[in-house]
Amino acid sequence: MKITSFILAAGSSSRLGSPKQLVTYKGEILISKITQLALDVTNHVLVVLGANETLIQPRLSELVQENQERLTIKVNTHWNEGIGNSISFGIKEIAGESDAVLILLCDQPLVNEAILQKMLQVFANSEKTIVACKYANQFGVPILFDKKYFEVLMALEGDKGAKVILNNYLDEIVAVDFPEGIYDIDTEDDIKTVSALH
Repeated sequence: MKITSFILAAGSSSRLGSPKQLVTYKGEILISKITQLALDVTNHVLVVLGANETLIQPRLSELVQENQERLTIKVNTHWNEGIGNSISFGIKEIAGESDAVLILLCDQPLVNEAILQKMLQVFANSEKTIVACKYANQFGVPILFDKKYFEVLMALEGDKGAKVILNNYLDEIVAVDFPEGIYDIDTEDDIKTVSALH
């Protein structure tokens, strides 16, 4: 089964005021951290950039050179239409060649290999077709979707993300507890909070 990791990194980080993709956490910028993590757990990785792509893409050049057959960078020129547009854009890129997609964000610095491997293991051993992380009493990213949802994902638009789909398929979801998923980077205060955790 071919599972593609799809990293959403197209947003403008408007609340932070600078690209969150380039925030340093434990000596590594977030976009490099999540891309390397995705390469560690899946054979194929797609990174979708948008805003600030001229600043971000050069920072991934080394990983691209090292993983030319496995890592693809694409730029969504319509990123400003919302996260739904970027999800649709990315799924269209992988739809013909993937059996499932693992959707990741670059602004959850506490995502680690253990949680992603657990998701993949649950997916492989379950008859359910969605594996979603659970934190703060709700489902969220990272999320793993079987290809049967690609059409629905490609229909997303505006600011509607993948989470809106989950409510329609609750019987198909296996939850993986990931309390640390609540921590993400949107503001300078978030950076301070996450940095103080470990």
